Amino acid sequence: MAAKASDRTTGSVTCPSAKALAKLVALPKGWYFVPSSVECWKGWVTAEPDGPSTGDGVYLFQHKAGTGWRYHSQGSAYDCKDLGINEPAPFCQYP
Repeated sequence: MAAKASDRTTGSVTCPSAKALAKLVALPKGWYFVPSSVECWKGWVTAEPDGPSTGDGVYLFQHKAGTGWRYHSQGSAYDCKDLGINEPAPFCQYP
């Protein structure tokens, strides 16, 4: 199960806020990450953007020792195998 940002940790790593994640990417003008959408899971975090137009994707970030949280990609679905994840993750799609 994923931890909400309000839970503040994912393993030994602090789960970032929506504002902290927004600093890692160049969101279009008028867009922001919805604070209640931030979910952390084992060194990964997803956040849903919201703005003037409709979108269906989420942003994916990964935490690595030494570099911290970094933007990974964005999309509407992720395949865990492509990410090197060999267990069920809340943001992955399974065939």
